[in-house]
Amino acid sequence: MLHILRFFFVLAAAPTLILVWLLFLAVEPEPSTQVEWQVTEQDLARAKQIFEGNAIKDHIKTIELNSRDLNIALNYLLNNYIQSSSLIALNDNSLDFTLSLQLPENLLGNYLNLQFKLTRENGINRISSLHIGKIAVADELAGFLLYKIIKYAHFKQHYILVTEQILDLHFDAEKLSLTYLTDPAYTGNTVDLLHQARDHQAMIYYQQKLTAVINRHDPKWRLSLAELFQPLFKLAYQRSTPATAIKENRIVIFTVNSYVNKDKVLPYLPRNVTARPRRNYPVYLYKRVDMAKHFAASATVTATGGGHLANMIGMEKELSDARSGSGFSFIDLAGDRAGMRFGQLAAASPEKARKLQKYMSEIKDYSAFMPDIRDLPENLDRKQFKKQFFTVYTPQYQQLLQEIDKRIDALPLYTEEDRTLKPESAETLNRSP
Repeated sequence: MLHILRFFFVLAAAPTLILVWLLFLAVEPEPSTQVEWQVTEQDLARAKQIFEGNAIKDHIKTIELNSRDLNIALNYLLNNYIQSSSLIALNDNSLDFTLSLQLPENLLGNYLNLQFKLTRENGINRISSLHIGKIAVADELAGFLLYKIIKYAHFKQHYILVTEQILDLHFDAEKLSLTYLTDPAYTGNTVDLLHQARDHQAMIYYQQKLTAVINRHDPKWRLSLAELFQPLFKLAYQRSTPATAIKENRIVIFTVNSYVNKDKVLPYLPRNVTARPRRNYPVYLYKRVDMAKHFAASATVTATGGGHLANMIGMEKELSDARSGSGFSFIDLAGDRAGMRFGQLAAASPEKARKLQKYMSEIKDYSAFMPDIRDLPENLDRKQFKKQFFTVYTPQYQQLLQEIDKRIDALPLYTEEDRTLKPESAETLNRSP
């Protein structure tokens, strides 16, 4: 009986063990290929031209691509979806592909390496010699398996669009000749897909970097908001152009806020666009968690176009606290107003967006973007607030707002900023406790 039970449990565990073994063989610690040349701006322009195209009146077009064109285009496409490196070799009878896809941090390996050949026989494309890591796949299964990988990957829609548009394909050791339909709808769909992919991939990229930053944090010290902003804006400055700087800033601010205010944000976000560090820490400004939360939340709302809303939410929150919560806090309100200014500057114009990236990439601590306002009144209940300020329209209240703005203005980041970007005064919001 004991032998029968052992056999039963081994039989039940076999599929799981086989799957783990296959995964162990499929993933590897190092990439099988790396791009051997420095990609230039001309290369990127060429890749965009290949995929996004130009307005063409003819319905059918033939394009010839040499080895460099193919490699630039493939690397451009894949890296819009996942960090990767790829290599295509042109031969008389085949296109030889070598792909290395970087995986999220895991225990088995960092890379999924693929190798396969594309041949064309009697007008039919065939996949052969497929290797996934250390696993050699039979030619009879190679095409089916590769299609399944594509089907469940983010670039499935590209595969469908491309295969529907290609009319003829020829290649030799020198070039690939591709004849395809030039339906404007295809070009538009391709551009939309690439833009969506770039945004999604950028979010994943920054979340991975944020996770790495948090994992490196020394738990003996408080985790400051500057410790999160500085490395991410440094990456944004390296990755951005004037045309993409605003969007990149919004993604960085959103990424940081999704961690700082994770208790409110995480339930609404997909798992792959949120930081998942080994250990979570509260984030501080001037040794205060609430100030960091207010700053990050207001910066996020404002950078995405909700400046008026952020101002209303911040003031209404403090007035509500005065009525029934922890009390009205000018410190929290200052965090809101500084966050709004930060978010406005991040998305004000391409030039100001780039200026903010450079400035934030070089900061030493949070005093570079948030003034010290810990001496301001806080914990005021409704009675105390009315006694000192009566309403948000009185000169006493307005003077404190002006003092907050004066301290924000004094920071070099905001010194040369257009003063029209200041948060609205209470007089425009029609709110009272």
